[in-house]
Amino acid sequence: MKELWKNRLRRHQVDQFKYLRLIFNDNFVLAFIVLIGALGFWYSNFLGTIKHELLMGKPVVILILLLITQVGRIATLLEDPDSTFLLVKEKEFYQYFKSALNYSITIPVVAIVIVNFLLSPFAFTAAGLSILDICLIAAGLVFFKLTFLNIEMFKIYGQEQISGMNLKLILNIFLVVSLIISVYWFSPVTLIIGLITFVIAQMNNKKICESGQMQWQQAISDENQRMFRVKRFYNLFTDVPGVNSKIKRRKWLDFVFNGIKPVQKNTYLYLFARGFVRNNEYIGLFMRLTVIQAIMLALIDNFYISLIVEMLFIYLVGFQLKPYFKEVMLNMMQRLYPVTGKDKITDFTKLSVFVLCVQWIISAIAIFYKFGLSVNSLIIIAAGLAVLLFVGYFYMPRQLKKYLDNGAY
Repeated sequence: MKELWKNRLRRHQVDQFKYLRLIFNDNFVLAFIVLIGALGFWYSNFLGTIKHELLMGKPVVILILLLITQVGRIATLLEDPDSTFLLVKEKEFYQYFKSALNYSITIPVVAIVIVNFLLSPFAFTAAGLSILDICLIAAGLVFFKLTFLNIEMFKIYGQEQISGMNLKLILNIFLVVSLIISVYWFSPVTLIIGLITFVIAQMNNKKICESGQMQWQQAISDENQRMFRVKRFYNLFTDVPGVNSKIKRRKWLDFVFNGIKPVQKNTYLYLFARGFVRNNEYIGLFMRLTVIQAIMLALIDNFYISLIVEMLFIYLVGFQLKPYFKEVMLNMMQRLYPVTGKDKITDFTKLSVFVLCVQWIISAIAIFYKFGLSVNSLIIIAAGLAVLLFVGYFYMPRQLKKYLDNGAY
């Protein structure tokens, strides 16, 4: 079983590194660095405005710590044929899942440490916690997370309940209560309760798992869903086989197409527009980035940071629209339309410009809300418009032409 785990882990890591290499290209790294710098600068200015402990300081800290503890699932790397071909090895899978548990610990623990580190200035200033308090709570959260992963292992064997109550729900109640006590009164409580729950889970781990039978279909389904979420994230940046977006009618957006005249030259414009509205992936990406941008612009009062956010997010949305063009071009049926490649590029450019204009207008409203009708707001809006024109009329057509030139579309 250990060899099986090592082989699957090696194959899994090769697969992940392939996508990570494509995601962390020069454009993404540059945008990510700029965004992190902007958020860091805003966070620093925000902390400077806090002069005394806030009424909502402690609840905010509790909520953030509770949410970060939910991050991360056990990666079993189970595959669909396992329930048939490895059924005879069921009793030997305990060691396999122990290896999976040890592998799955890293990312959640790192996430807890990073969030606590970043949250510590706010917790110190707005919630009145000391550095020792924060360290003790963080250590407790690590033990709680280890217990959560153990409970997921129990679930594989159908042992996730006790006296009819879900173990994960019970542990979450313990976590909330311990966080409240730690943040408001006695900080070691989270560490103490987290350590106790972890020791109990470890002591009963083998006995609980071996007392039940593997729930093959549920375990495989959970792993498939976990990997689908990972691949769906990768699919925002590059093409991932096996990731299909859900399609929704969205009849309430039909008014958007009223301006598209039913003539031959608008064939692909209508196709691209309909597809964009119905495709959960692309319209969802556009809405998420636009909302995040608007919220940031409405909160940040620094001219330079707002300028960077405005330009960066418009570029990101334009950049993320490119795969949609390729996705449509890969559909064999679209070749039946008597439309030239130049017209396809023109129509997709029109769609891209329209989408970016909607984003630009929403961001402009947020900018006027924060800066009012001032020179600073006009400069930021003008910079966003400049990026929009660059992406829509220079960058996008060139990239689309490369797609058509390099493939038999």
